[in-house]
Amino acid sequence: MKSLIDSSSYNQESLINGISNLRMFLLEDKPHIKEYYKIRKIHSEIFNAMIQYYDNDKFKRQISADIDSDTKSELLELLESNFDLETNTGLHSYYDMLVYKHASYMNCITEDFIKNNHYKRPEKKEFLQSMLDSKPGLFEVTGIDMKEGYAYIKDVFTGAEYKIIDIGLSGNQNNDRHYIYTRIITYHDISIGTGLNFIFKKTDNFIRNHIQQHRKDFSLNGEFPRFIQLYNRYSQDPDKVRTILNEF
Repeated sequence: MKSLIDSSSYNQESLINGISNLRMFLLEDKPHIKEYYKIRKIHSEIFNAMIQYYDNDKFKRQISADIDSDTKSELLELLESNFDLETNTGLHSYYDMLVYKHASYMNCITEDFIKNNHYKRPEKKEFLQSMLDSKPGLFEVTGIDMKEGYAYIKDVFTGAEYKIIDIGLSGNQNNDRHYIYTRIITYHDISIGTGLNFIFKKTDNFIRNHIQQHRKDFSLNGEFPRFIQLYNRYSQDPDKVRTILNEF
């Protein structure tokens, strides 16, 4: 029975990816989609350079001296032990935590690249700032534009709204059933996701309780613990909703 279930899941995922690939082909000649692919290429080049920077042991994680020693120890334990690097989700989540700014009291590789003037080209220097300013969050999809490849999303906690280019989301009619945790980069008035997506069914008791809990004491500085909670839930859920288009 297990092999039948696995086969069905694989076939469904293959079908979804096939539809997304077809939509990419149909949209690719639109000017804003061409610009989207240019931005995606810049992001990929910089992201890969940052991972190489980390692999070469050039990045040193630092936590603000204002954080007490017990809290600092807890943070370091979270950083070191929470990610299953044998899975794509775990690896991508770990890299996201290294590259982007998750909390004001922790540094990130993007900051290193900016401080060290890593790039001379204005385009990439500007994009680094967009990466540093990127916004993570738990979002609802409030609308889609299938013909243009846009999805409209709203942060559950802050109410911030974005119009993002996303081939997968804009082609999915069932978005109203899910919450999506992702990170948004805006560059030259075009917003895109970074490729990291945790998708939760709105009927999931965990996500309902998570939202209720954090609405009471929401803080922008609490994003890192929320990120860890959502990653752990998503990575361990055998019934997880897979991403429609994984751009990693």
